Amino acid sequence: ATAADESKTSPESKLTAGDKKFVKKAYKGGMEEVENGKMAKEKAKNDATKNVAERMITDHTKVNEELLNIAKEENLDLSKVHAKTATISGDNFDKEYLTMLKADHEKDMAELEKEANDTKPGEDRDVPAFAKKTLPTVKEHLQMVEDALAKVK
Repeated sequence: ATAADESKTSPESKLTAGDKKFVKKAYKGGMEEVENGKMAKEKAKNDATKNVAERMITDHTKVNEELLNIAKEENLDLSKVHAKTATISGDNFDKEYLTMLKADHEKDMAELEKEANDTKPGEDRDVPAFAKKTLPTVKEHLQMVEDALAKVK
């Protein structure tokens, strides 16, 4: 960005408090999916689980880059957002990991659907647009997780 471009952007974010909370929560969730995916690639026994983990790492890394761009555009600092990795180990690792992913993605789907339809006049459109765009991927992830779960039971 040039200095002329920067002078046009105000330091104020057009995001509502709810949108800021959503972006931070989605970013944190994405970071956790990436970290948990890395752990699953190492600990999983089933190839279906490893494939799901690989997909989580790839897709959530990409989604987090989009969230970072929205945050940067809106002067929202995400540097203090940190991931908390799941504590899963033992013989049932695959099933526990996939069950956790299923619950996370079901919850994420509900939050994305809510956010996608949250378009009040005068509000910034980036967050609802992000939610609409991301929803199909989350639905796809959920299907992948359910398919993998069927293989590890």
